[in-house]
Amino acid sequence: MDSNLTEWLSLLGRWAHIIFGISWIGSSFFFNWLDIHLAPPKEKKEGVTGELFLVHGGGYYQIQKKLFGSEKIPDVLHWFKWEAAWTLISGYFLLGLIYYSSGGIYLIDPEVSSISNSGAIVFGIGTLVITWFVYDGIWRAFGHLGNFPTFLTLALVVGTSYILSETLSGRAAYIHIGAMIGTWMVGNVWVHIIPAQKKMLAQAEAGEPVDHSLGKQGGFRSKQNNYLTLPVIFIMISNHYPQTYGHELNWLILILVSVVGVLVRHYFNVREKQDKYSLWIIAPTFVSLALLVFLTEPKTEDKVVESLSSSVKETKVIEAPSKVEQPKVQEEVKALPKVSLEGEIKILGSIPAPKKLKLPKKCTRKFKGDIYDDRILAKNGKLQNTLVWIYKGHENQKFPPPPQKAFELDQKACVYVPRVAAVRAGQPVTFINSDSLFHNVKAKTENNKSFNIGMPKKDSRRTKQFDNEEIVVKAKCSVHPWMKASIGVFNHPFFAVSDSKGKFKIKELPVGDYTVRAWHEVYGILDQSISVKPGLKNHLIFTFKAN
Repeated sequence: MDSNLTEWLSLLGRWAHIIFGISWIGSSFFFNWLDIHLAPPKEKKEGVTGELFLVHGGGYYQIQKKLFGSEKIPDVLHWFKWEAAWTLISGYFLLGLIYYSSGGIYLIDPEVSSISNSGAIVFGIGTLVITWFVYDGIWRAFGHLGNFPTFLTLALVVGTSYILSETLSGRAAYIHIGAMIGTWMVGNVWVHIIPAQKKMLAQAEAGEPVDHSLGKQGGFRSKQNNYLTLPVIFIMISNHYPQTYGHELNWLILILVSVVGVLVRHYFNVREKQDKYSLWIIAPTFVSLALLVFLTEPKTEDKVVESLSSSVKETKVIEAPSKVEQPKVQEEVKALPKVSLEGEIKILGSIPAPKKLKLPKKCTRKFKGDIYDDRILAKNGKLQNTLVWIYKGHENQKFPPPPQKAFELDQKACVYVPRVAAVRAGQPVTFINSDSLFHNVKAKTENNKSFNIGMPKKDSRRTKQFDNEEIVVKAKCSVHPWMKASIGVFNHPFFAVSDSKGKFKIKELPVGDYTVRAWHEVYGILDQSISVKPGLKNHLIFTFKAN
């Protein structure tokens, strides 16, 4: 599909979704407000259960609520049902257009799960269908048991939120929860509320006794919808706030905000009844908000851990570490001759062809050519973006202070440039947004300060500093889950990143015996030992296996 057409369909779809949603939620709020404020008429009138006077437009309105069967049915009755249907239809349209037809770039986060694009689509649609029947079954079977079905429904939302957040990208998980709740609400309208109204209307028109219990059942489902509106509105706007769906506990944040929304809605419902107990709702609301702020505050990990290997004598592959040991205290040593260590990174086996990213036009409008997934960049058996560093043998050396010039890590055409970076501990790192759209940088660290910062506009620049050695720091954009970068942070200057020809060079390395480590984002780690001497060709070849 033409990218310009896709952009317009997305814009018009969002616009329509908001219009229909406002109409539906507005009518829900209005009728709920009416039911709360209706008062018995001063003069008893047959079939009138309540009346209300409203001021608007230079006059006032007299509203009366009458039961079906109390009098002849008017020729024209205005129904409020299509707002709900079109809100769901437009929401499903956007879900398919943005998440299901984009090759999985918004739907899947490889760091979350290894689910395929087709599997994620089936899983997402299945969630919407299955949870409706579970939700509806809960209230059909246990609706008469007080608060018990409410807790079952909450458990369903919590469980589904957790499962989705562990399967799809954060954004996709949130949107699917919103679509799930929206499906329940529309199901309530079209399966319970409208059929009940039509049945009572038919009974009244036929002159039969009207079963008013149907109206109470429909009203009960309508009240549920009223409580679910604020959580759905939050999900609609959460797309702009990656500190929510991009957090490790995104499912818990979603639940807490939803609880706040339900409490706020409940407060306004009971407050209008002059309920003397309504103030107790304020305390848990503020507690939930305080907990949200606390959860999203980046934390610092100060743990020092042991390295994976104390001595490596030959080339071998081991798992990538999540934490690295801090180097020993540096001591003054006699100046040693310095040489360069050069080498190359090879890859053997079947290498998957680069996957073309189906990006939004706004990502690529200023950049020529196609954009590909850059996790694996290999040509002629040579592997790019491999981090190489002196792993052991440098502990007692004294190093110059880190550079004061910031290392620049750009967000360009909705990818990080470079994908793999290496800096000194204490060296500034400037994140740049060269795109004309919103990005964020989320860095999850173990030995440094984690952060999640917004980059709202083109040429935004934010400078951060990693003070402790950590290999590697993972940076990502939660808004666009395919955007990732790896940053090696070192307490020494003996590191390099392989170029497009697979070559690397570590300069100014004192002679001595070293363990050299090579790390690749996909293929893991290789270690080699080398004795670096002056006058010799100090050269290493690391060979990864693709399968």
